[in-house]
Amino acid sequence: MISSVVRTVLVYLAVVVAMRLMGKRQLGELQPAELVTTLLISNVASICIDEPDLPLSASLVPIFLITALEILNSTLVWFCPRYAQLLLGKPVTIIRNGEILQKELARLRITAADLAEALRGRNIFSPQEVYWGVVEPNGSITTAVMPAGDEDTPLLPLLIDRTVYRDNLAFFGLDETALDRMLETQNTSRRDVLLLLYNGEKTVLIPKKTAPEGTV
Repeated sequence: MISSVVRTVLVYLAVVVAMRLMGKRQLGELQPAELVTTLLISNVASICIDEPDLPLSASLVPIFLITALEILNSTLVWFCPRYAQLLLGKPVTIIRNGEILQKELARLRITAADLAEALRGRNIFSPQEVYWGVVEPNGSITTAVMPAGDEDTPLLPLLIDRTVYRDNLAFFGLDETALDRMLETQNTSRRDVLLLLYNGEKTVLIPKKTAPEGTV
């Protein structure tokens, strides 16, 4: 009995340490790869609790191996935007300027009822109240409401860490050549931009910070 308690406590502590090593992203909305990692860890952790005859390493070794793989995966996502887009996907616009993009709904297999329910959860009862609605890679729906009165039009992303949002460019009547010209006026290029937002009039550009000379 005491051995079972000790083993359970050790596995519990190992899982806590593993989740801390993987970072706070695990505590919010999970991406598909993160969900798989979490499920695998929970299943592996139960092995030594359900089978007391197995050595403790039967759970601990796989837990930390999965953790190492998740850290490696998240590092690749950080350094390689194309890999991140392949693994995690890209936000998909489903409402633009009050109009539902029905082809995108069909592609994502989201029904009108699903969309209406998601909007009601944000106190929005008509898609015409939405300037821009997006299905995020984790499946959640985020919205920017129509500006009221003298409010500025919401800013939409054109470029995020070398990922070009072509649909948003087209919405403003722009293409990638126009995007590059816009960046040239700011004396920068795509690879040096962390985030570029635009609403047809106002531009917000956040450059990537480079490490100071002499630092590692």
